[in-house]
Amino acid sequence: MMKSKTIQMTKPKVGFYGITGCAGCLLSVIFNEDELLDLIELIDLKAFPFVKEVNPDDSFDFIFIEGLVADNDDLAVLKKLRANSKYLVALGACANTGCVPAYRNYSLKENYEHLLFKKQESIQDVKPTPVDEHVHVDHYIPGCPPDKKQILTFIKAIVAGRTPKKYDSPVCMECRQNGNACLLDAGKPCLGPITAGGCNSVCINGGFECWGCRGPTKDMNLELMIRILRQKGFDDKFIQDRMRTFIGLKLPMLERVMNAHNNP
Repeated sequence: MMKSKTIQMTKPKVGFYGITGCAGCLLSVIFNEDELLDLIELIDLKAFPFVKEVNPDDSFDFIFIEGLVADNDDLAVLKKLRANSKYLVALGACANTGCVPAYRNYSLKENYEHLLFKKQESIQDVKPTPVDEHVHVDHYIPGCPPDKKQILTFIKAIVAGRTPKKYDSPVCMECRQNGNACLLDAGKPCLGPITAGGCNSVCINGGFECWGCRGPTKDMNLELMIRILRQKGFDDKFIQDRMRTFIGLKLPMLERVMNAHNNP
């Protein structure tokens, strides 16, 4: 993780851009409509897809980028935005971890080759990867989609000249605060113990398991997580598939740890 920088500025120039993704993270920003209208008075919103298009050659204080790099055009846009902004913020799971689209890295090419844009020479397929594999990222707002309150808190912090704080505790902390029963105790495959919180344990509150969309905690114990899931009766393929779905590229040690369990 890159070190945070001290931020001191007034009315920062802000741009929101999307590369390959579903635009759900950008919708999280729009869903803050009431408070966002007030914040517009405090920031200079230079660009937002379908609302205010501005050439990425312009200069910005903050760029919020949604999506992951999946083709050559994504990479070109990302590098241009990085060069023209003081701070770059990875917005959402695709930008942070690669998310579901990056699962393609674990699939045989013949399974998805028919979906590639072969007739468009300008769209050249590349390995789907999160943005920090290509450019420096100053701040991360994770989640699929990211929590709208977290986005607002982040914007308020930069307007006030503060460095936005990162939530480092696992989802389990918020689960306990919300009075949720542990899904692992109930025999369900929850990744809350190794997933960074900040989402108010929204999935578990609604009766769903945590799939790890906010990325791994800095001090995660992957070996113990795998051991617990095995003890709950889940086989290695299930565990591997579940962990790869959102955070596979952020767990380069996954196969090594699982192999170590199989060859003690």
